[in-house]
Amino acid sequence: MAKRKAVSKYLTGIVVGAGERGRDAYATYLLKHPEEGKIIAVAEPKDARRAVFAKKYNIAPEYQFTDYNEVLSKPKFADFVIVATQDQMHVEPAVMAMEQGYDVLLEKPMALAEADCRYLVEVSERTGKLLQICHVLRYAPFFRTIKEIVDKGELGQIVTIQHSENVSHWHYAHSYCRGNWRNSATSSPMILAKSCHDMDLLYWLAGTKPVKITSLARPTELCEKNKPEGAPLYCIEGCPHSSTCQYDAVPAYTRVEPMLHDFELSQRHRGMKWLFHQALHRPWVLYLITFGFARKIWPWRGFPVTVITDDTSPAGIDKALRTTTYGRCVYQVGDNDQVSSQTVNVQFENGVNACFTMHSTSYREGREIRIDGTKGSIQGWFYQFDTYMRVVDHKTGKDRWIDIPMFFGAHGGGDQRLFAGFLAALRGDAKPLTTARESLTSHLMAFAADQAQREGIVVDFATYL
Repeated sequence: MAKRKAVSKYLTGIVVGAGERGRDAYATYLLKHPEEGKIIAVAEPKDARRAVFAKKYNIAPEYQFTDYNEVLSKPKFADFVIVATQDQMHVEPAVMAMEQGYDVLLEKPMALAEADCRYLVEVSERTGKLLQICHVLRYAPFFRTIKEIVDKGELGQIVTIQHSENVSHWHYAHSYCRGNWRNSATSSPMILAKSCHDMDLLYWLAGTKPVKITSLARPTELCEKNKPEGAPLYCIEGCPHSSTCQYDAVPAYTRVEPMLHDFELSQRHRGMKWLFHQALHRPWVLYLITFGFARKIWPWRGFPVTVITDDTSPAGIDKALRTTTYGRCVYQVGDNDQVSSQTVNVQFENGVNACFTMHSTSYREGREIRIDGTKGSIQGWFYQFDTYMRVVDHKTGKDRWIDIPMFFGAHGGGDQRLFAGFLAALRGDAKPLTTARESLTSHLMAFAADQAQREGIVVDFATYL
């Protein structure tokens, strides 16, 4: 085995918020590459989550904190801080960390209010500390390949970008109806919470700032007036519609059937080589493809089960399905108001026209994109189990297919690559693919889109600059 190249600086970090993203999305990179650094402290108010995190990352008891104020009020003792709290709690720990001299990796969205986003950028620039927002899709090999093709001029001058985020029906129900992002007032509008990634992609691919933004949205169908007759408050109580309702919480969390369906719909024409690659790099695929037998002796204990309860035993899951919003009938959650779909049209300074659609009723979870230029076109499909694109030359009519290897982890490998890039930037070995100020532009696009759909207007983006 080849010896790993030594890094120029060993880095230590603190994680604020030990939920799914804080625990698994980024910091796990250092478990695989211990020569680059270590997570040495955690701040998490929930005892069970803090204990799991501390065990996983071997955190000493004196560096386990219940509140970010405890750890960030101490003299600086590490190099960086990962802030992965709930959206509404991003600003204070990020500001405290930068003021204490830490560089910060901040989960998206950077903040829920425009003024707070601007404040974060101001603090970063004033303190000289790196504030990198987790725009992970810039680091995914799929989108980096598209960016390279665009930048090389292979498509000529870009004319249009058509991009869609196809949120699966089960993910929408899980996160934006039953989950933490179900209410736009207490979290943020879905166009910001879910799709600031996509606003960032449009801005990145277009290569310049927007000038005009307009948007249309459709309200959610998952509300009381559409409740099926006789549906109980909790699915587990025995719903007469369980055999036909795609939102039934019981199979979603006890048998992860929606994830299995996503796998079954993947482009398996690639054959056994593709299947072997999936099983090798994604061990949980073995769970999906062995169907009923394995699932009886090996109950699923990963996402999304780990979101609904810290106790993933059968009793713990049963309790969550009977007492939390994750077990509720989706039509009776009560305080969910996130849109069902939203279309955003953007015109950029260089004349590129972009159309983005986010919707909540996809049969699969993923994104699709088409870019047309004066010389060529590219179409891409970015899904959990299959990722590929087609590039066509207008003059010759020739096309080529590019099959992007799948990578373990979320966002097509973007999570781990972003964190690796963040560490490289701290060592001075590379520049990050985005800055806090560029992230601000992406977030302002989301705020403008939300304003446009609420007020029914075309927003002059200059008013946000």
